[in-house]
Amino acid sequence: MKGTRYIRTELAQIDTSMVQVEAATKRLQAALKRVSCRMHTQDNRQTQHEQVTSHLHQTIQAPGAAAMGRDEQLGQQLLDTKAQNQCQLQNHERILNGMMAELEANSEARERQESDIAELTEAVTSLVGQLKCKRLNLTPEPSARAGAGGGGQPTPTMHGAGGGTPDPGNSDGAGSRDER
Repeated sequence: MKGTRYIRTELAQIDTSMVQVEAATKRLQAALKRVSCRMHTQDNRQTQHEQVTSHLHQTIQAPGAAAMGRDEQLGQQLLDTKAQNQCQLQNHERILNGMMAELEANSEARERQESDIAELTEAVTSLVGQLKCKRLNLTPEPSARAGAGGGGQPTPTMHGAGGGTPDPGNSDGAGSRDER
């Protein structure tokens, strides 16, 4: 009987160990379940975080790419406008240079004309003065007018600068016209 007791004692110890193992297994399973749950929650959070991050990157990149596109487009428009303005500036400069050359030529022509007018005015004044002097010198004396001898000289025909015959009754020389 000693053998039976020994087996009973051993079986009781095995039963106790089994109960302890079963309790430990249940605790471990519960812990494993909690860890699994936490890992699943963390996985969900990680997935959600990745989705939010991806969405944020797309949200940032889309306007960023659009802004870069607008910047490039505005830069190109700026370059085009600058080129057009440069072309217009060069065109205006050419026109201005042409106008300046024309103004200078006109100024030189006007100076020549003014010089010619001054010379002609001086010549006309001189001729009018000469004409007045000759008229005074050619006027017959009172005794000659009465027909006392007819020794006076006939009134000379004068040709002015324009080749016309002066009007003896007009003292300003308007009878001779220069039609050049």
